[in-house]
Amino acid sequence: MNNKQKGISLVLIATVFWGIMGISSRILYEAGLSTMFIAFSRSFLSSICFFIWIMITDRKILKIDPRGLAISALYGIGTFALCFIGYNLSVEYIPISVATVLMFTNSIWVTIFGVLFFGEKFNMKKGSVILLTLVGCIMVSNMSLGHFNMSAIGIAAGLGTGFLFAFQIIFPKFFSGYRKDTLLIYGYIFASIFIGLFTDFKESFDIIANAPNIGVVILNILSIGILSTFISNTFYIKSTEYIEASVTSILASMEPVLSSIFAFFIFGEVLNGKQIVGAILIIIAAIILELKLDKERINNVFKLKFINQN
Repeated sequence: MNNKQKGISLVLIATVFWGIMGISSRILYEAGLSTMFIAFSRSFLSSICFFIWIMITDRKILKIDPRGLAISALYGIGTFALCFIGYNLSVEYIPISVATVLMFTNSIWVTIFGVLFFGEKFNMKKGSVILLTLVGCIMVSNMSLGHFNMSAIGIAAGLGTGFLFAFQIIFPKFFSGYRKDTLLIYGYIFASIFIGLFTDFKESFDIIANAPNIGVVILNILSIGILSTFISNTFYIKSTEYIEASVTSILASMEPVLSSIFAFFIFGEVLNGKQIVGAILIIIAAIILELKLDKERINNVFKLKFINQN
């Protein structure tokens, strides 16, 4: 298997695991487990996996000072914890495919944050992409004549998830003195602690123990924490070592499509024509932005090479 095949295989596996995340969340919710316990399971299991990975690869990542711990706490609670809770809420109230598409708006939020916080230029292209995304969100939310035909809580949670997911990406840029992986591992730990404070573990364990399909419940708990969070994120990042970032982004855009397919076959969820068009608009907008960002990265590399050669 050559490098290109490795890269494509890794990102496709990551995309499939992301695609089943909503399915696992819905199955656990229908089994009677709370939003908080599902979010805790995702955060806690990914923390354990990430910690083991660090112990094997580079233990220096665990070095951190008190200020770094405070920053990690803010990072973990303000982004990971709330993002996990928000996603589970959206899956609880609205179709899985819609929740996934709304989370996919994170690229647009990253662009907005870049303009607001990092002095990036706002041009017509960025404005058009943001407008395209807004129209897509309105269509996928099935809004008509100023009214939502879906749960407002679910829509708000879905959009909030996209916002917080974007903030996960840009947050480390404010604290460049710390390694991203260091903030990540401690962020996961603090997120687990925070969510755990609001989780009824006794009730959750009783539900699991008395579940008629306990094996399915346990498998989906493991799936959402290990497959859909730790492995999918690790594989996606690893894929960029073998193929261009633009290719990984385009392949990852299949996630909402896969989520819709899985939701159709497992739960019988169907989107209407307007929602499908809206989803396509959001995916196109995200791809356009990622292609533009990748082109800028390539140009910056050439500039650095030119400077070094002269």
